[in-house]
Amino acid sequence: TQETLLFDGADRLEFRTHVDGAIDKDTLLRVLFPANVPGGLPVYQTAVSVIGRPPGQIDVDVAEHPFTMDNPAAEWFAVGSTARIALASAAGDRQLQAIGVAEVVAPASLRDEARAVLAALAAQGVTATCSLPGAPRYGLAELDSNLPDFRVCLGGPDANSFTAEVLTAAGPHVASAVSARLAERGTALFWLPAARSRGDAFRPGTDVRGPLDLPVLIVAADDMTAAATALVADLSDAVIEVPELAGDADGARAGGTATALAAHTVALLNRGTPSSLVTPEGVASIALMRASSAWPCGVWIDGAPRTCPDGTSFAWQHWSHTFEYALAAGPGDWRTAGFPAAGQDYNQPLLTATTGLHAGPLPATAALLTVEPATAALATIKPRGNPLAPSGQPPRSGGVTIRLRDIAGQGPVTATVQMFTGVSAAATSSLCEDGTASELPVTAGEVTVTVPPAGLITLAVDADTQDRQARALAGLPPDLGEPAQPVHSRYWLHGKGPAPAGNMPVAVHLSPGHLALDDGTPRQLRLTVACGPSPASGKITLVAPDGIALEPAGPLGYDLQSCGYASWDLTVQAPSGMPPGRRFVTAQLTDHLGQAVEDSAMLAIGQPEPRFDLPLAEMAGLVQADWAAVASEVDLALASQNITLRPGQSGLVEVVVTNRAASPIRGEAQLISPFGSWPQTSPWTCGFEAAPEASATVRLEVTPPATARRGAHWWAIVKVMYFGRARYTEPVEITIA
Repeated sequence: TQETLLFDGADRLEFRTHVDGAIDKDTLLRVLFPANVPGGLPVYQTAVSVIGRPPGQIDVDVAEHPFTMDNPAAEWFAVGSTARIALASAAGDRQLQAIGVAEVVAPASLRDEARAVLAALAAQGVTATCSLPGAPRYGLAELDSNLPDFRVCLGGPDANSFTAEVLTAAGPHVASAVSARLAERGTALFWLPAARSRGDAFRPGTDVRGPLDLPVLIVAADDMTAAATALVADLSDAVIEVPELAGDADGARAGGTATALAAHTVALLNRGTPSSLVTPEGVASIALMRASSAWPCGVWIDGAPRTCPDGTSFAWQHWSHTFEYALAAGPGDWRTAGFPAAGQDYNQPLLTATTGLHAGPLPATAALLTVEPATAALATIKPRGNPLAPSGQPPRSGGVTIRLRDIAGQGPVTATVQMFTGVSAAATSSLCEDGTASELPVTAGEVTVTVPPAGLITLAVDADTQDRQARALAGLPPDLGEPAQPVHSRYWLHGKGPAPAGNMPVAVHLSPGHLALDDGTPRQLRLTVACGPSPASGKITLVAPDGIALEPAGPLGYDLQSCGYASWDLTVQAPSGMPPGRRFVTAQLTDHLGQAVEDSAMLAIGQPEPRFDLPLAEMAGLVQADWAAVASEVDLALASQNITLRPGQSGLVEVVVTNRAASPIRGEAQLISPFGSWPQTSPWTCGFEAAPEASATVRLEVTPPATARRGAHWWAIVKVMYFGRARYTEPVEITIA
């Protein structure tokens, strides 16, 4: 179901596509917009720049052709141009040709000149690759996911053998014209249209390595350094002026035409659907969803395999989806059309929160941060410093890092930055925040800085700590990190990586994680504690199962210097005749954030541990038995596998965790559900504890908004983690009545 949303006064058309049924498997669902932009090429907004990318065909079988020419668009992509060739004809008119991806062919003697041209092209968003005249050409889709749409030949036919190939392919009249111009003026700048149409050239399995498979810009001169310098200067406005066309008067060459570029650009803005494609004919496409059966889809490694409620692989996406995107257009290229600001506006909508009346440290109206003008986009605001750097966690009083990006692409931007606390000091910094380059003047609590064209600048900013608002915020308690406590020290065994909040500044480990105890024989455990760059001290609390002797019993104190560690050898012993079962010994400490960090070791009574020094059949038997024993440690039972809710109505996903181990367990339960459903869950994770043969009920609330679409359905699965194990419930189907 497609919805088109028209807002009065808006400069974009918004769309929502709802998918409620299956799209089968091994299928790609696209949305297509045939854009009327003659001569246009693909233009993509990436993380920090706008670049050209090659066109491609929509229906490409990847079993035959591995690269489809789909490309990621961070906020928007368009049919238009990153840069242009301006052709002056004998009649005096001016025709524009779009360029986006270049191969610069230059002899080794012109290395410096080629580098300057490559940098100038890149500064205008033209992705450029250099090659030698006698080397293999760039332009085979079977080898590369990116292809050129034009070439630049530096050097005349005497200096560049590929220039000679191009002129031979173009015919004797073109070769004569270039030679005559060089003899007359000592310099020649010619544009040769391709011998193939763009649609013919960019088919599945594209091969555009021939001399005139693509348009060619020939730059030849007696003084190539001067010619390259002039070309670089000419590129400053993203337009290369070519005095005349090396071909027929109407731009035609045998087998193809040089289509004039339209005076406007069409763009698609996206929210979370970045895979995009533009065909040679100018059809703009967004890939909305895929249903794939290829490996590793359907592979499951944590316990019993889980699927969608209808029994299909999660990769087939058999649940409701809503995709949002918008259509925009403007005059000229992407710079004058204003797509970067439009993409930011659409891709980052305002977030709202419902709250009650309360007192707070901020005034009734406030801005956390303001940057003027809007063409200096705020890319980053964060606590200053890298928490993973050798210096450790940045202090709360260390100020903030602010990164600005020029999104206009039309020259340096003078930006003014204000913070609600005021600014007491500011300096430029490196991208990695590993030093400051120069202090910046601060006037009336604001700082002014120049952002380079199409570039980034990073600022290290100190807040005005004398400000009343700043003092109020300084008294806020620190974030305690993970919502479910304790945090399992071997977090990767819970499939939660990377390291939990605070980057696990201090960790405790018990090794080995599996220990068999039989006949009262004492065994050894190794306890270790280690910290990061910041020193750490405290006590480790040890808890052994009832009846198990542990020596030393703790608590054990530690006082570690930066990047230090300590270790102890523990003796653990079970009395003779203890009933068989699986029991857990735990070691727990409290870090500087106040969160509990814990590790555990499983003690198996009457169950041999897996060994890897046995014949394969015996080893496999022990491993299989251990897997079965792990699976039997807890039972998971859902209260219901189907929940039907009205818009705005709350419901509970309930799971009963029954502990079949011979000692207590504790852990964390998370509600796993598809993208789009996350804001409807509260809490999304919570801790639980269960004594032996006892049960704990975990309740996770789901509340679809009042605007939820009737008939929508999705799934939810509860992931249960404890002592380095991860288990998943059967899926719950949630339907909006």
